[in-house]
Amino acid sequence: MTISSPVNPLYISAGCNRCPKSLDWGGKQNQLIYAQSNSIALLSDCEPFEIKCTFNKHTQRVNAVKWIAFSEHIQKNKLSTNEFVSVSKDKNVILWQGQNFEYQPCQILSGHTNNVSIVDAMYYDENNTNLVTYIASAAIDSTVRIWNRRSQNYDLKNSTFNQDQVIVSKMNGFALALKFFLLPTSNLPLLLIGFDNHKIELYVRLHNESENKDQFYCLHTLIGHEDWIRDIDVCQPRDNQLLIASSSQDNYIRLWKLESNVLENKEDISTKLIIEDDRVENQSAQSDQLSKYEDEDEEEMSKKLEKTEDELKLKSSLFTVHCKKMNNYIQYSINLESVLYGHEDWIYTVKFHPKMSFGQPLTLISASMDKTLVVWTYNEENSVWIDVARAGDIGGNTLGFYGATFDPSAKYIIAHGYQGALHLWKRNLEEPEKGEILIPAIINSGHFDIVEDICWEPGQNYFLTVSKDQTTRFHGCWNHDGTDTWHEIGRPQIHGYDLQCVSFIDRSKFVSGADEKVLRIFESPRIFLNNYFCLSHDQSIKEFLDAADSLPQGASVPALGLSNKAVYDDIKDDNEEKKPSLADELYKEVYFNRVELKKPPTEEHLLQNTLWPEIQKLYGHGYELFSVAVDTERKIIASACKASKPEHAEIILWQQQNTNNQLSFKQYDKLKGHELTIVQMKFSNSGRYLLSVSRDRSWKLFERKAENNHFELSRGIGSKNAYHTRIIWSCDWSDDDKYFVTASRDKRVFVWYGENASVDQCKPVGNNLDLAESITACAFAPSKCTDDNYLIALGYESGRIEFYKWSFELGFIQFCAVEDRFSHHSTVKRLSFRKKFFTKDKFKEFHLASCSEDASARLFSLKA
Repeated sequence: MTISSPVNPLYISAGCNRCPKSLDWGGKQNQLIYAQSNSIALLSDCEPFEIKCTFNKHTQRVNAVKWIAFSEHIQKNKLSTNEFVSVSKDKNVILWQGQNFEYQPCQILSGHTNNVSIVDAMYYDENNTNLVTYIASAAIDSTVRIWNRRSQNYDLKNSTFNQDQVIVSKMNGFALALKFFLLPTSNLPLLLIGFDNHKIELYVRLHNESENKDQFYCLHTLIGHEDWIRDIDVCQPRDNQLLIASSSQDNYIRLWKLESNVLENKEDISTKLIIEDDRVENQSAQSDQLSKYEDEDEEEMSKKLEKTEDELKLKSSLFTVHCKKMNNYIQYSINLESVLYGHEDWIYTVKFHPKMSFGQPLTLISASMDKTLVVWTYNEENSVWIDVARAGDIGGNTLGFYGATFDPSAKYIIAHGYQGALHLWKRNLEEPEKGEILIPAIINSGHFDIVEDICWEPGQNYFLTVSKDQTTRFHGCWNHDGTDTWHEIGRPQIHGYDLQCVSFIDRSKFVSGADEKVLRIFESPRIFLNNYFCLSHDQSIKEFLDAADSLPQGASVPALGLSNKAVYDDIKDDNEEKKPSLADELYKEVYFNRVELKKPPTEEHLLQNTLWPEIQKLYGHGYELFSVAVDTERKIIASACKASKPEHAEIILWQQQNTNNQLSFKQYDKLKGHELTIVQMKFSNSGRYLLSVSRDRSWKLFERKAENNHFELSRGIGSKNAYHTRIIWSCDWSDDDKYFVTASRDKRVFVWYGENASVDQCKPVGNNLDLAESITACAFAPSKCTDDNYLIALGYESGRIEFYKWSFELGFIQFCAVEDRFSHHSTVKRLSFRKKFFTKDKFKEFHLASCSEDASARLFSLKA
């Protein structure tokens, strides 16, 4: 059995899924959650906002998350737990319960037959003792499914959801926006649904006496948008009034006003539909009218709507409720209040200020694919909506925003983009006289696709990750207020190919390989290292900068190329008129800005101002790069590419040389021995040996000869060996180079003799470790534990990470594992220990970096 885990997360870096409703901020504890691959990420509750844990139950990508909303009528103190809902491509809706940073899946709601795309949920206090919870989910099976739960005395943990109703979209359309609210005065549950037919349907929950059940009935359709409805939000500025905001792909925001009016006499009613005591009394006129529209051809219907558009907008009275308890009639009217135009592309989000109340200025935010977020306020003096603030990205090769929201206290506004990035702004609530000003704030995000490789720099103070999202990211410490927190500090490479492997050459250079045949070497610019020193206070970087003379100031990306070009301190006269002679000169946005950082950079800064210049390309491979390694002396690079034949399964060695006072690398050797793709290579800590493992189920050990500095095959096992029967995914050396470990898809781990072993010593040391699932990554700790055992970390295909102690005498002993809420939830791609450790409480504290197919990179601390 695994003992209680001594593993703690120091840093989790992961981007938001590229789905419109994949982020929400709310709950009793005002917590921020977002969809991250197949899981839900939960962030800290104060700056700097960072991921604390991730929760996983879905088996495919999470499309939307939503805290269950509560109105002012809900007695929050009676709620025993926080609840949010998630929906996924796996066709399921999952209810989560918990508090603080511990949540568990409470109920899985099944019923949809295809990808579930959006969800909304609301609490409804029925009679001060019974709490009804509604969940509405929409899928691309053209249905909206409504689930409800009745909780006696607010007992949420002992009540379950049941499917209540299925609303089928007309003409096999899709619901793209959902919003629950309460009708004013009568407090009946209201559900608004936006469809891809450009319409918004209003459903009210009523009691049907003939069937003796409660159900949502469509009482009106809002017509006006000319493209898909993307979002709906509702606020209640007055007791008898609702304001409905809708956004669309027609680039417009429409505001609709719904008002209630209490009538004394039945003769004053001007609607055809009457509801008495929430019961459907006469719905025939409404049904006839709706069926008439449904039977018409779409083209004829659109023509008719164009002719009667003005009438539809002005038509106000909709339905009336007769409440016997109040002995009066409540008449509801709705009309178009305003049309806002401030975006040039699809508008994915509209959100009202979360603390809207009478007497407070109406405030609305909108986020669009045109890369802008707009804050709108209502000017009562002139009766117009004004955009008082704008924020967003300028330049770069990114697309716009997929969503945005306020935090529950309305101090912050957060948005998420197409490429997984989070953007956070703090509002200047302390100085309202200065107007609406959005100040960028600190929040961690990360990669938005599979993270393939991870590596520490030689000084072991920061690390790089590369991903199929075509970026290389630099992660380092920020020393502030007496504490250290980890952040993405830079984005040295933004490429046009999926990146596959990376390794540091020295403190300011790294080499990376992608799905191309070329290795690329990058060098850090001076201003980047200056900024990193200001953030981390790493004195070794200061010493390095003082000794380095020839570093460029920054890098820029050519308009029609992939290579980052170095930018030096060449001073140009701005007044000098010069006709552009190159394509690059036509696009000034490709040049970086010299910015001195006092806190971790924003997404816009990462995209444009943290690139590293590319200083060399290495040609020689015939297929896409797959693995790369650098020796401990930092003078030799080993690289390998994808291979299906032995002639391509070669390791190319590149040696550092000095040409015209410029350091560069040149191919000087090729190592043969494998038959298929070489998956990973590791130099021994002494630099004497090079270990490689391959898809052909073999490992090879190459030894460096002192007389000519060339490597020769020393020993290894063949593809038809008695040990590994499937691909060997990973390998690593012990800190003293006496042993090395291999891990395979065949669920086996072997430890082998390392340095000073005889040529025929190709048998494992002791017994192997047989496990229940495939091992995809392994790593030796940089030192023995306090009990003089080696420590080995293993990463699995499921995303789980476990730690084993190993010794020659005792073999493998299970030590601990990472908790599920901190661990990966998909295949672990690489594990890498920080090559220095700390002594705390008579234990050694190790740091382990990991990356995974779940698009996250994580850093753990472990005491052993």
